[in-house]
Amino acid sequence: MFGYLRFFLATLVLLSHLGITFYGANPGVAAVVIFYILAGFVVSSLFSKVFISKTPVYLAFYYERALRIFPQYIFIVILTLLFLFLTKYGSPKYELTALLNNLLVIPLNYYMLLENSILQEPKWWLVPPAWSLGVELQAYLVLPLIIYFKPVKIAVAILSLGVFFVANLAYISTDFFGYRLLPGVLFIFILGLSIYRNTSQNTKADLFDKFFPVLVYITMIVLLITLAMLNILHSSDMRETIMGILIGIPIVTHLAKSKIKLPMNHFLGDLSYGMFLSHFLAIWILEYYSFIDKSTEIYLYSLTVFLISLLISLVGVLSIEKNIKKYRFKLSKKILNQVQNDRSSP
Repeated sequence: MFGYLRFFLATLVLLSHLGITFYGANPGVAAVVIFYILAGFVVSSLFSKVFISKTPVYLAFYYERALRIFPQYIFIVILTLLFLFLTKYGSPKYELTALLNNLLVIPLNYYMLLENSILQEPKWWLVPPAWSLGVELQAYLVLPLIIYFKPVKIAVAILSLGVFFVANLAYISTDFFGYRLLPGVLFIFILGLSIYRNTSQNTKADLFDKFFPVLVYITMIVLLITLAMLNILHSSDMRETIMGILIGIPIVTHLAKSKIKLPMNHFLGDLSYGMFLSHFLAIWILEYYSFIDKSTEIYLYSLTVFLISLLISLVGVLSIEKNIKKYRFKLSKKILNQVQNDRSSP
């Protein structure tokens, strides 16, 4: 079922970048927040099923996650560079530092401090949604430590929740620390860890895991009511971020417990990542060739962007992700067999 959820969330992000809102709310923001929860859930699942050992196997985990993130990302980057080179769309400027920042991904999360732009008109980096991948990669770097050391998990979760709370009260940047930068959103990834432990038979939830989702849920409700009463629910992303958490916790928990198996679940999950990465390229292609007038045919325009993104993603899945995924599964199986052999040896 998670594949269907990922595909739906990727579609919401796509629609949000077309300027489509739901009752004035940006659906892409809530979708990104739920992606954060899912990322934490996946990490906890990997560590409970595969990366289990007396000595934490951090490097193997990082390698596996890099194989998940970078191949399709590099594929979309190459397609985008090819499009820019052939069309000169956006007056691209190929500075070495900016190109390196785009390839490393993590610097994209710090666009407010670093110059990552390749396109100049409009000013964008190669894959605009990839700033959230930067957050995700940073979370992957620290989540193994959080999983293995319970005091660290508790301290980091509470501190991050505090940063988020303070950011939403506008004492620090609400947009940066309440949505985009790791200190204010790391607790959302930890939510995913706790939800997995609470719903999985492969691991046992501790007291913190049992109560942390409840604590966060109550905190979000109190925060939302407080901001509304004080009439300071002013940030364009504030409401959507909080709602993403409130909606994401029960949805991910329910799907984790669900025994329903639907066809094409994994396939749609694979397609969702490519769609998430490629929809800006689809938008730029339509804008450059002026196939459809967005101002007069928004529904046809949106459908065309969706279909182009879907086609690009399908090519990426069949040509790249399919083989990489087989290798990742072989790697995970090899690591698991090694761990089991280590446990059985005297």
